[in-house]
Amino acid sequence: MITLHSPVLACLLLFSLIGDVAALRRIGLDSVTFCSTERKRKIGPNSVRNRFPLSRECASQNDINHITECAASTGAVFMTLGRGAALRVASDLSGGTPLESIKCRVTKTTDGPIEACKKIIAEGGIQNLWAGSFSRTIEGILLGAFFLLGSNAAKKQVFAMGGSKTAAALAGGLVGGLAQAVVMTPAGMVFTSLNLNRGKKGYEDDNFLTVTKRIYQERGLNGMFCGGGPMAMRQATNWMSRSCFTEIARTTFRMSEFGLLGEIGAGAIGGIGSCWNTPIETIRVYLQADVGAGKDAKTPVEYWNDIVEEQGYSGLFRGVTPRGIQAIWQTVFMVTVPNLLGI
Repeated sequence: MITLHSPVLACLLLFSLIGDVAALRRIGLDSVTFCSTERKRKIGPNSVRNRFPLSRECASQNDINHITECAASTGAVFMTLGRGAALRVASDLSGGTPLESIKCRVTKTTDGPIEACKKIIAEGGIQNLWAGSFSRTIEGILLGAFFLLGSNAAKKQVFAMGGSKTAAALAGGLVGGLAQAVVMTPAGMVFTSLNLNRGKKGYEDDNFLTVTKRIYQERGLNGMFCGGGPMAMRQATNWMSRSCFTEIARTTFRMSEFGLLGEIGAGAIGGIGSCWNTPIETIRVYLQADVGAGKDAKTPVEYWNDIVEEQGYSGLFRGVTPRGIQAIWQTVFMVTVPNLLGI
């Protein structure tokens, strides 16, 4: 189980990723040793030799270029997937998971961030802040890979259409965020249930597998995707805001001219700026908490009205402090670091 050693592991993952970029670029296509694509040949009426191609015949330059382009494209995709997965896992294990645990507790209770942190530690030690790390790590691998792949594809398309860096960042965040929602909805369901039901009667032995099995037995496969609407809205607006505000800070405010500190500062602005959608996240937590506890889920509008009636509009922004810190943390890993690496 990943507990206290998580921050160390996360840092090692990040430093390894950054340190290997130059080496990866040097390797290039040297590792490509095989390609199943056969070159096409024109068969003339008087050319018997062309009908029986010889294995020793040299490929034309066009064939070589085509093979090289195919290999480069495939290699770039897998490299992007690997980088995204490593960055997201490093983000979660080094601080994202504890912040998510605190945020869920603050959102669903009347505890403040510090009080919530103390209670979580009192219930199971400091390692309890990393409860659900297994599911969180699996989720992180897929989320990071999907996000960076979708984001890069969208950015390249915008640039190809003549769009600006800000427009590319906006499109990249939107597509990357929506791609994440496919994985994050069921994973978030399990993680939310583990954090909010831990220690309660009847949920003492809950883990990733037991929660998944219980929800599946009660509601079927669709039950794992309850809250998919709010999750998709949250992820899309999250990463649109983070990517766009970060790029504005980098270019319009020229913070990129201040080196590493300027890049991190731009990421912090992007992270804080994305917290305007906290009400969407609050509704998502309430909805998935009810499903995880075996209750009937309400509509997002019903949750909104109930929260406002009981707590006022400020209740929609519960957990905004740990969420803001978490947003900065994730933005630095998933937006700032790729910018620094030129991904």
